[in-house]
Amino acid sequence: MRSEKLKMPFGCILLGLMAVSAEQGRAAAEERTTVMVSLNQLDNEFHTLRENLSRAIGALEQVKATAGNEADLGKSFAGYTSAYGELETLVTTMRQHGIAAKARAKEHWEAWQKELTEMQNPKLREKAQKRFTATQSEFEKIVEKVAEAKEAFAPLAADLKDVNTYLGVDLSKDSVSSLSNTIWKMGSQARSVDGKLVNVCKQIEKTMTRLPQ
Repeated sequence: MRSEKLKMPFGCILLGLMAVSAEQGRAAAEERTTVMVSLNQLDNEFHTLRENLSRAIGALEQVKATAGNEADLGKSFAGYTSAYGELETLVTTMRQHGIAAKARAKEHWEAWQKELTEMQNPKLREKAQKRFTATQSEFEKIVEKVAEAKEAFAPLAADLKDVNTYLGVDLSKDSVSSLSNTIWKMGSQARSVDGKLVNVCKQIEKTMTRLPQ
């Protein structure tokens, strides 16, 4: 049986891999933070990310729809700014969790492997090693899905930020009109990203059914 020091929730290894960017100094400070996150919480985070992304895109499309009315435009842009802010806050939280978790992942796997090699019964050691390998494989599948989602999400997140900045300093019918095609493309990107996030959630949920409770 693994020692108490190894009873770190597996999900903390992966949470936060959707991070788009981080300043080195800030990242260094965050890396010193210890964060414990379960796979279930990881799953919830990605479901929330899907919801927040959908809300931000919907709010942006509403800005486009109300561009002809100055009063409605201000209100709809405020809604977009709020939705974008919630999305940005969530991504920041996931980034913080991920930086802290990744700092512990290597140590976790190495410590587990070390304890397996110290088992005296060769048959039990072999079974335990197979279980360890299978567990690692499950997590690698999640990492792959997260990497695919991150690649699709990063440019969209950058555009969401740029649009918020652009309209924040020039909120007018003309400025919104100039973004019409961009907003349409962002909606298409969002649907693609959501598909990637769905794949992440499915893999997490599949992995949870195969791990010890």
